[in-house]
Amino acid sequence: MMKIRVGVVGCGLVAQIAHLPYLQELSHLFEISALCDLSPSLVDQLGQRYSVPGRYLDYRELLEHDLDAVFVLTRDHAPVAIAAAERGKHVLVEKPMCFNLEQADEMIHCARQHGVKLMVGYMKRYDPGFERAQEIFQNMEGGRLIRVHNSVGSPSRVTQEMYDLIGASDMPEGELAAARAREKAGFLQAVGPEREAFLSAYSLLLHLWSHDINLLRGAFGEPHQVRYAEVRAGTPIPPLPALQVLAVLDYGPDVAGVWETRAFVANEWWDEELALFGNERTVRVRFPFPYLKNAPTIVRVEETVGGALIQQEIVASCDEAYKRELKHFYDCVVNDVQPRTDGEDGRKDLEFAIRLIQKCS
Repeated sequence: MMKIRVGVVGCGLVAQIAHLPYLQELSHLFEISALCDLSPSLVDQLGQRYSVPGRYLDYRELLEHDLDAVFVLTRDHAPVAIAAAERGKHVLVEKPMCFNLEQADEMIHCARQHGVKLMVGYMKRYDPGFERAQEIFQNMEGGRLIRVHNSVGSPSRVTQEMYDLIGASDMPEGELAAARAREKAGFLQAVGPEREAFLSAYSLLLHLWSHDINLLRGAFGEPHQVRYAEVRAGTPIPPLPALQVLAVLDYGPDVAGVWETRAFVANEWWDEELALFGNERTVRVRFPFPYLKNAPTIVRVEETVGGALIQQEIVASCDEAYKRELKHFYDCVVNDVQPRTDGEDGRKDLEFAIRLIQKCS
């Protein structure tokens, strides 16, 4: 069986909790050939932990390594993803795909031009519970109300308790400030300087709530329009700002949507649900804390049958969404399958986030 030689760029939280452990677990499919991060100590310690020979501080040097694919797990994805595609490497880029539509177009064009796969890391689209819910959604007709609900705190304490994470205390001076400046410039290019007051909300839509955008679109397609949207500030948890975004979405004459998301509230735990309220049936998809491995996504169905209220709880599987995502990426590369969450799909999520911010008051 062919092994895909992977270079990992960015060795932070998602790399340490999800991608590196699952790449190692799927060692019959993948080989971790190279690591790259701005922190020398982080690269060295993870290189030892996973027995990785190639260790780099500059992604351009990593791309000189003999690789089949590059996992882009940094915060600013576009430059690394574009450079990797130009070198003929397949790319899995963590969400969000990038900061603005211009970057997305360049990434998509470059992947096509060089004949490589570009896949965006929306692991929840590969969740067996969500896949089961999609089948139920498709059989519902008539008037319906979609609700996206996400209210989360800052679960850093919980994450630290669950995993032996390696910190990066030796980042080069000025690098973080420069990265923040590039990110702000990229955001402003997306939403326009007149929307600068909403950049924190746009950042959360991309870095946190883009999963919900992608789930919404994956289940129900594109809303016709965003009828209303607002951003409200809450009581902050220093240094994090508390924000909530509310929106009303139009899906046509029979379907409406409500978007309600809050971040960095005092409650540390995860409260995320995608629900569809129909005339005869209600379906709720409850997502677990994403770093709680193998915790099932629960699908709850409520309906009236013969005058009786029937409540059903479905556990489709305890299979891990991150691992299923990696297996799909392997299939895409080896068998020339189009990624379910490809560059075009990621671009549509950016379009949704931009439309929502442009509507905000």
